[in-house]
Amino acid sequence: MLTVESAEEVIAKNDTEFSRLLSIPKARVASALAAGEQRGVFIRRALPMDSRTGETEILWQLSPVFMELQGKFARFAEASSRLSREVAETASIRPPKDPRRNVDFNLRIAKTIFGKWSVDILALIYSKRAAGFQEIHRALGRISDRVLSLKLGQMEELGLLHREVLGTKPPRVQYSLTTR
Repeated sequence: MLTVESAEEVIAKNDTEFSRLLSIPKARVASALAAGEQRGVFIRRALPMDSRTGETEILWQLSPVFMELQGKFARFAEASSRLSREVAETASIRPPKDPRRNVDFNLRIAKTIFGKWSVDILALIYSKRAAGFQEIHRALGRISDRVLSLKLGQMEELGLLHREVLGTKPPRVQYSLTTR
């Protein structure tokens, strides 16, 4: 798989090299190159003809546009990782040391914060300072009780929300953003 560091120098001289660089089966290289060239991901360069063999060698390179996009994704991944670390620190959760488990951990945090309904819930509670379960449910409309309960529980677990049980009859709960 390509990394930001290696991507700047990616040039393949033949199908075998290209297959190795992009981690795709050799049988798919020709169709991948054709589709990639059509979409502007790859650039085909013909080297001057070899006077001994009479053949022209073709080099394939990643497009500068792709390189720029890869850089943007790398910066986004770093910002997402920083956000996950800050959320974990706020929630007093230790991220796993194993890189594979850490990726899953970061994805879980990102999905909790940016998943369906999450931003809506956080924005609603932010604007009202605090809101009860039914108030949130009515404001969001089409969310099911089960999904709302799961989302609120996940956000509480990550330390984003504070859940307070009110001393009313029947008992009610109120959610607010944590001060951290």
